[in-house]
Amino acid sequence: MTDVVTVAGTYERFREGIETPRDDEDADIEKIVRVLRSNNERAYRKNKRGLRDAHAKGHGILRGELEVLDDLDDELAQGMFATPRVYPIVARLSSTSGAIRSDQLRGVRGLGVKVIGVDGERALPDDTANTQDFIMVTHREFLFADAHEYSRRGMAVAWTLARLSDTVLKRGSEVLDALNRRVLDPLGVGLPHTLSVFIAPNTHILGDTFHSSAPLRHGDYMVKMRLVPRSPEVRALVGAPMPDNGGVNALAESVIDFFALHDAEYELQVQLCTDLESMPIEDATKEWDHRRSPYRPVAVIRYPRQNPYTPERRAFGDDVLSFNSWRGLDAHRPLGSINRLKKRVYEASSQYRHQVNHAPMLEPSDESQLPT
Repeated sequence: MTDVVTVAGTYERFREGIETPRDDEDADIEKIVRVLRSNNERAYRKNKRGLRDAHAKGHGILRGELEVLDDLDDELAQGMFATPRVYPIVARLSSTSGAIRSDQLRGVRGLGVKVIGVDGERALPDDTANTQDFIMVTHREFLFADAHEYSRRGMAVAWTLARLSDTVLKRGSEVLDALNRRVLDPLGVGLPHTLSVFIAPNTHILGDTFHSSAPLRHGDYMVKMRLVPRSPEVRALVGAPMPDNGGVNALAESVIDFFALHDAEYELQVQLCTDLESMPIEDATKEWDHRRSPYRPVAVIRYPRQNPYTPERRAFGDDVLSFNSWRGLDAHRPLGSINRLKKRVYEASSQYRHQVNHAPMLEPSDESQLPT
C-alpha cells in the first residue's frame, strides 16, 4: 500500500454539491426512459410477461450473509460498515441484456446484492425499507460517460440490441473477434469499449469479479466497489471458460451444479477517491488508478450450499424482487450522472414489470421471506 493512501487527510471527502449535472440532464434522462419503455413493451408483447429492461435473465437467486470486517480503518468504517456485524443477504446473478438470450453469447454479467436489516437515514426520503442494494457488473467502467452521452449513443445500442436475434449477435461477435485479433491487435489499436464487451471471454460467472462501475458515497468519502472471489472453490473458477457445447441456460446450470457441492466466499472491497481530477465523479468511463488507491476489503460475503434456482425461488427473485442502487442508506448514495440516470430507469422499469405481471412489489424485511 502506498503512502498516499495511508496518510490521514489524503482522501477526497464527500460534500453536498460535489456533483455537477448538465443543464439538459433531466431532458436526456426523460428521453432515455421513453426509449427503454418501448423496449419493455416490446419484450412484453414477445414474451407475454414483463421483463427488466436490463438484467432480464437470471442465473440464480442466492441466500447468504455479509460480514462487516473488524478493525477497519476510519476511512473504511463508514455507513453500514462502521460496526462489525453479520447481515443476511439475497443476491441475484444475471446477464445485463434486457432480452432473454442464450448463455453462449458473450456479454456483461450482473450481480444484485440486497442486504437486509440496514437501518439509518435513507438515500431517498420516501424509502421506508431496511435494505441496502448494491448492483455490480463484470465491466469495470461504464460504457458511457454520462446521461448525455448515453442519450446520443447508448440508446441506439440498447434499441438495436433488443431487436437482434441470438444468431445475428453470435455472428457479429465472431466477426468482431476476428477483426480484433487479425487487424486491430497487430496494429496496437483496440476495439472501442462499447464493442469490446461482445468479444470478452464467456467465463464461469462464479469466478467473475463484479464492479460498481460508477462511484458511490462511502460516508465521509467516495468510492468505487468490487466483489472478488475469495474461497478456493470460486478462485479456481476465475477465467474458467464456459463450454462451447453448453446449452442456452448453461450459466444457471453451472451455478446450480456448483452450489450442490460447495459453499462460496467473496470479498467486498472499496477503492477510495484520492483526487477528483483523475478520479472524476461525473465521467463513469474514467478508470480510477489502483496504484494511487488500491482496493481494500470491508466485508466478506458467504453463500452456503443450496439450490439457487428452485421454481419458487426463481419466481420470487425474477418476478417479485427488484434491485435499485438508490434503495439504501444516504451514506452509500450513488453518485454521478450515470447513477442519476439509473435511478429513473430502474424505477420506471420495475413499476412497469410489476404492473403488467400483476406481481407484488415486496421489499423483504426478513430473510425468511425468500423461498428455500
